[in-house]
Amino acid sequence: MKSIAGLEAVQQTIQVLRVTAHVACQQRRLRHAFRTMPNPVPWDWAAPRLMPLLSGPQFDDPDLPIVRVTSELGPTIEFGLDLGGVFATVDRRVAERWECSPEQLLERGLANLRDRAAKIASDQVVAGVMSGRTIRVLRDRPAWASSTLLDLPSIHRLFGVHDQILAAPTTGCLVSLPIDTPTRVAAEIAVDFEGPLTSLFLDPFIMEEGTLHWAGDALGDDLDDDDADDVEVWTS
Repeated sequence: MKSIAGLEAVQQTIQVLRVTAHVACQQRRLRHAFRTMPNPVPWDWAAPRLMPLLSGPQFDDPDLPIVRVTSELGPTIEFGLDLGGVFATVDRRVAERWECSPEQLLERGLANLRDRAAKIASDQVVAGVMSGRTIRVLRDRPAWASSTLLDLPSIHRLFGVHDQILAAPTTGCLVSLPIDTPTRVAAEIAVDFEGPLTSLFLDPFIMEEGTLHWAGDALGDDLDDDDADDVEVWTS
């Protein structure tokens, strides 16, 4: 019989192998996608593929700083060219060659998002149970699922206007939980959807009376009215 420590070591090894396989798969997809791109990339080719993406933790290459802006909802976003589910991130050098300001990239990216999000079928949101809570998930299809938070009409259509908690564990995942889910439980569920290299580590988003708030760093352990007054608010 294997010891508990032995089983944990096996599980850790399996997890490392999964991470390695995932990284290798992503690298292959990126290399294939990059081969399909014109060089240099013209704006006319890039514009319809430009998508706003919620920013996760990362350090920029000093020679290729990434273009980032603060969204009306609150979180910082960057821009990626959708190459079939993988993204080429837009840096300042490329944006300058396109003669596009961050505001112009944001305007075009949000327009693309609205058009694409309107085509997401409602049955792509699937229901399940985790930690005794009924949750709903939009995952992998599309690869920019979490960006849907930036298009409130689509959030209303896909998840409803009722009070709820929305979590964005990764770029390709958006999770809805009941509004009465304790903060600790909501965090544990979100962590279960995080990827080893793709986690966004964002605080939750709260839907109240059809209005979407980003908790940011303002909320403590309880989602009470006093805390809610301090967070960013965005309405359609």
